[in-house]
Amino acid sequence: MAFSNFLLTLISGLAGTIVMTIAMYLYGSVVHTDTRVVHILGAMITCRTAQSPLRQKKVLITGSVAHTAVGVLFSLMYFLLWNWGIFDITFFDSIIVGAFSGILAVGVWKMYFVLHRNPPEISLPHYFAALFISHIVFGAITVNIFSIITDEPQFWYKMKQRVSEVFIHLFIA
Repeated sequence: MAFSNFLLTLISGLAGTIVMTIAMYLYGSVVHTDTRVVHILGAMITCRTAQSPLRQKKVLITGSVAHTAVGVLFSLMYFLLWNWGIFDITFFDSIIVGAFSGILAVGVWKMYFVLHRNPPEISLPHYFAALFISHIVFGAITVNIFSIITDEPQFWYKMKQRVSEVFIHLFIA
């Protein structure tokens, strides 16, 4: 992967993660339940609650770093799927890829809550709904950032189409 492609995935992953996190927090404030993904993830990773200021800082840093890293990994997966021609850079496809990511995230989080020895007591249906919705937001932001900051967002996809057309012309026609 070229350095510019790495920057593309990093910037789009960071933007998507920030907007996704805001969506999670907004959902929680609307339904009056805890969906603060950074706090919850940090508390689960460190096996601590954020009661004292020192613990709160460690929980927030741990949760922020982990959540951002996962967001960048999702962005990398999107970049690879896009380059392999599995999806197109369109608003519709960004919603679809976000929904699939949401389903994956809910499954992973569900397993994490089941396997964790002391998970926080939160409303899991609301948390999972917020996760699903916010991943759709993440997909829309991340994929559309791809198209905004790259010169030709379909360059690999078009190349794959051209190779297919040449193959069909040479061997089938």
